[in-house]
Amino acid sequence: MVLTMQTKTQHWFPLFFLILTACQHKGQTTTSTVSIQRHGLTHEVITEGSVTERQSLQHADLAIFYAGEHQGNMETCGCPKRPRGSLPRLVSQVKGHQEHHPQTATLLVHGGWWLSDAMGTDGELRADVPVMNKHLIRGIEAASFDAVNVAYLDLPGLNGHQPPPWAVSANVKPNNPDQAPVLESLLIEKNDLVIGVTGITKVDESFSPSPGFRIEDPVEAAVKVLKALEQKADLLVLLTYDTPAEIKSIVEKVPGLDVIIDTRQNRIETPPIQIGESIWVKSHYQTMRLGELRLQLGDDKQSTNLVVDRKIDLDSEIPDDPSLYEMMNEARSEINAIQSDLFGLSE
Repeated sequence: MVLTMQTKTQHWFPLFFLILTACQHKGQTTTSTVSIQRHGLTHEVITEGSVTERQSLQHADLAIFYAGEHQGNMETCGCPKRPRGSLPRLVSQVKGHQEHHPQTATLLVHGGWWLSDAMGTDGELRADVPVMNKHLIRGIEAASFDAVNVAYLDLPGLNGHQPPPWAVSANVKPNNPDQAPVLESLLIEKNDLVIGVTGITKVDESFSPSPGFRIEDPVEAAVKVLKALEQKADLLVLLTYDTPAEIKSIVEKVPGLDVIIDTRQNRIETPPIQIGESIWVKSHYQTMRLGELRLQLGDDKQSTNLVVDRKIDLDSEIPDDPSLYEMMNEARSEINAIQSDLFGLSE
């Protein structure tokens, strides 16, 4: 499917940053919604209100919720002022959307660095990391993520293990027959829409070893997988981790690519960018703000009349989902016990 817009290029707009900066005075903990529209692309930043008040009032056929960089941690960012994030809050916001928009298809994806790769003094993964990652995987499954990109920073945690069925990568490959592969892509059905999802990561290495995997050229791998998906899917989604320079080449070779979700420690609010006929959005670091891309499709599924990219603060006004909160507390207890021994701390 091709996303049809009023223009084929979208650039940075200084006005957006002026307005956003004006809303963020010292000592101010919340701001009003910021909404900027340029050439058919609307960007909203939602920083206050209840779950209900943070829902969009606009109809959409598909809402893509996107997260990134949990790093083995189900909890908030731990910031001393206004901590944001956490899987329990994320789930509450997504469930709120599903309650308010029952006819809208919902896709929940993750851009990468979901596992911790923290290394100990011995050059191996720290003793608490496998426990952190075990609980984070449980949390992702409980949150019902549809697809999760494998970043190079995730490979130490996956090394020697069977990747989960929702983990995806076009360019991460096993180095030996003993290492189970990561799925190249997923075909996901939402209502009457078939969505093809794949992911890529930068050719790089974590400080922690991951001999079970190698990372191939992201452009070549993405183009190959996306062209295969194009024959089967109504809509194509590419999850990327730290590959901004490669995105233009991929779009040129696969003009039917619809959505690019870019994850790489993005802390600045960036309006959606149109590159070719593709919409490029960026996740917020540690999912302190949950991304929501709303698409209104044409009857033939070959065009869209509405694109709204929303960034929703996951702050204390968003309640914790009870089941995810209980799971998070279980994880905290087990992790704290190991870290107390590891770092010589008293419980």
